[in-house]
Amino acid sequence: MNLTTSKHSWLTAPVAALVALCAFIAVWAALEPATLVPLFDNEGASPVELMTLPLFALVVPLVWLCPPCGGSTKRQCLWASLWSLLGVMAIVRETDAHKVLFAKIWPDVAAGFRGTVFKMRFLKAADIPVMPKLFVAVFFILFFVAIIIPLVRYAVPLVKGFFKLEPVAWTMAVFGGAAVTVMVVDRLPANLRHAGVELSDGVRALLTVFEEGGEMVMALMALLAILQAHLIFGRGAAAEK
Repeated sequence: MNLTTSKHSWLTAPVAALVALCAFIAVWAALEPATLVPLFDNEGASPVELMTLPLFALVVPLVWLCPPCGGSTKRQCLWASLWSLLGVMAIVRETDAHKVLFAKIWPDVAAGFRGTVFKMRFLKAADIPVMPKLFVAVFFILFFVAIIIPLVRYAVPLVKGFFKLEPVAWTMAVFGGAAVTVMVVDRLPANLRHAGVELSDGVRALLTVFEEGGEMVMALMALLAILQAHLIFGRGAAAEK
């Protein structure tokens, strides 16, 4: 299936995601939870996690080698810088590097605060020194800038493109669906536990598969969207000559 020119090219991302989903469910059904979980989640050292990190890392060189937008070189460089920031932020989140760095710089603050410090309640706490709060605030600013700017710029074109069956729009829709799934299954066990509901080992393993597998799908969709956008703009530039 051609990534951009075939009339069915919009199906590339949904079909790929469906194949991945079927594979995840098949692996979950075939293995016991004790065997399955370490394959997907092992403090950053599982096979799935170790495959996901290079995929996110590939975003950085790919956006420079295959610019996913048109316009002047300056405009392409600005957007490539933003996409690179998103790729780096994804790696930081995947490895919890921000939490590790914070704990090394301010071990007493990290140990004395209940839960993760990367929460708004940490910034609102009255007994926290200024510098740790500034560190967390800068991280939040970088994260939200990297997310909000593309949303503001591309939200309307992507929504229109979705209904026009444009490949990039559908790939980003799958990316967004995977991101929502990851967030939901990440918080679901804790939310259910607070509600007094205990999950079986099998269900916990399935949620782990969906969370870590969903992150891999996100990385693959990001790479696919970059390539699709590059091919579209490249074809448009060639047609103008």
